[in-house]
Formats: sequence, structure tokens, C-alpha cells
Amino acid sequence: MKKLLFTLLLTAMCSTAFSQDAALTAEEKKELLAASPFNSVYPESILKSANTYFNAQMGLYKEGAIAEKEAHLVALGTSAAVKCQYCIPYHISELKRLGASENEIKTAVLIAADIMKMSTLFYGNEFDLAAFKKMLSGE
Repeated sequence: MKKLLFTLLLTAMCSTAFSQDAALTAEEKKELLAASPFNSVYPESILKSANTYFNAQMGLYKEGAIAEKEAHLVALGTSAAVKCQYCIPYHISELKRLGASENEIKTAVLIAADIMKMSTLFYGNEFDLAAFKKMLSGE
């Protein structure tokens, strides 16, 4: 039953998130492409909603529950872990703008490396997940 509910929820979310936009006029397309160079990576069928989504997501950094500098430190660590050649220089430039020290930047990257290392060790050695969770709960 849980799998069915999860599948239905996921289907509903995906159909909403990836639904097609109404057809764009040439002027609307021109404005959206002028608004951000990143809009050029999206197909025209979702260009308007992709632009709206991108702008909303950027609000997470300035108005989110995590302070802006710390949000970019998290994003840098994630970017390093997934090896995003585009995200790393962006988040480093934002961190420098926000006054992050080289030590803070290096620490965020090292934390990401540590997580990847431990995940690889546990996963590759098939460390028992139930036993691990039991250890964490203090049982």
C-alpha cells in the first residue's frame, strides 16, 4: 500500500513539474532568453516554467532557512561531490562575495569528500544498514 501511495504521489508531482507550458510567442521566448543565459538549456515547451522554477530556487540562497553563506557552502560541497564543473566556480564566487574564507571553502569541500569516502566504504563493503541505524539510536 505504501508503495502504491508513493508511486501515485511521485506520478502527480512529476506530471505537475514536467507539464508543458502554453506555446510561447517569439517575443516571450526572446525575453526569457534575454532574462538569463541559463534559459537556453531548456526546450521551448517548458521554458516559461523552467525560468519560474529557477528564480524560485535561487530564493533558497537569499531568503531560505539557512543563511546565504552557509547555503552556498552546502551547495559547494554538493557540487564538489557530484563533480559539477559549472556549479563549483559559481558557488566559490558567491562565497567570496559573501566573505567566506579560504578555510571555510576548503572545509566545505573536505566535508563533501569525507561523506563520499565513508559512503563508498560502507556501500562497497555492504555494511549492514539496519545495524548502523541501531548503533545510531543507541540501542
